[in-house]
Amino acid sequence: MAWAPTPVTLLFRYSSGSMTFRFIHTADWQLGKPFGRFSPELAAQLRAARIDAIGTIAAAARAQGAAHVVVAGDVWDCETPSDETLAKPLDAMAQAADVTWWLLPGNHDPAARHGLWDRLRAGTLPANIRCLCSAEPVEAAPGVVFLPAPWESKNPGRDLTEDYARKATPEGALRIGIAHGGTVEFSQDAVQSSAIAKGAAARGGLDYLALGDWHGHKRVDERSWYAGTPEPDRFPQNAPGYVLSVEVAPGAVPVVEPLRTARYCWSADRLELLAEGDPVTRFEALHDQSFERRYRLAKVEVTGAVRLEDRAALLDHIGRESHRYAHLETEHSRLDTLIEAAGLEAMGAEGSLRQTAEDLHALSEDAAADPSRRDEAKLALDLLMTFAA
Repeated sequence: MAWAPTPVTLLFRYSSGSMTFRFIHTADWQLGKPFGRFSPELAAQLRAARIDAIGTIAAAARAQGAAHVVVAGDVWDCETPSDETLAKPLDAMAQAADVTWWLLPGNHDPAARHGLWDRLRAGTLPANIRCLCSAEPVEAAPGVVFLPAPWESKNPGRDLTEDYARKATPEGALRIGIAHGGTVEFSQDAVQSSAIAKGAAARGGLDYLALGDWHGHKRVDERSWYAGTPEPDRFPQNAPGYVLSVEVAPGAVPVVEPLRTARYCWSADRLELLAEGDPVTRFEALHDQSFERRYRLAKVEVTGAVRLEDRAALLDHIGRESHRYAHLETEHSRLDTLIEAAGLEAMGAEGSLRQTAEDLHALSEDAAADPSRRDEAKLALDLLMTFAA
């Protein structure tokens, strides 16, 4: 029987005799990530969000007319996840029965013997899940061949994409590579033994190279992209929280569109204050309303100089607002305090708090004092202002 597109899959488009294949490219799910630096409650919420992202990705695939989702490595966070950590994501993928999920082992979850991938294959996998544990080409759809480069150990010792050039595929078929690892451009963040050399897509004769490992979405060249993690998991801002909608046609440059999937927003911000202006208003302007604060994790470095009373008002505001955030941490050791008579008078009629504040401020500004003592004085002044506000 000849293959024909269905209203659900829309796998191919025909235009002037050409064929176009569309799919969703994602990576670095790291399911089961412990998030140990946070409270148990928040850590559990962040882990759950990574499973919930599977449904979000499935919805994005349907909206894009894509019946395939490619996960380019690090599906799980470790080699020995619990049975629950294995089962729940599989159930979520099985619920999206109209989508085929292609899972590649990465450096966090390599396809080592007797590891999680053997556990998966020993059971009954949902019919719409494919494990890419072999480097052999696999036909994903008529005229479309996936070339996986799975990790089989924590230390492959070579560029796993170098085999692409030796992999034969039917004439005219679209060749889509799936690999995990840092390119030489990002080698400082990559596992050095597996760094992917520049020009891997061209050397392998690929129409597209789907990459994982860099946790933000990024174009390497016109045929090679990192998808990033669909749920952010760290503060550095490298554009996480997306999947890529990819459209590939023979001889054409792939059309790639980032699609936002993140529930949580992680941000690292710097707030530079001056004596003029309201620091509370400036703080409030840092974070837009695109994410509710209960879904925002933020690190804020506060610098500059403010009056004593404004500093107290800001710290009091941050203390109250922190309960509305998923997580909020601030660093204000580089925020200088401008002490004025009016501000000191407001600290108390007896004047004892004012004198303490003056002493602490003098110590914090004393260039001859030990740096650690100056930092302690700044911290003590912060605490004094918070309680005196």
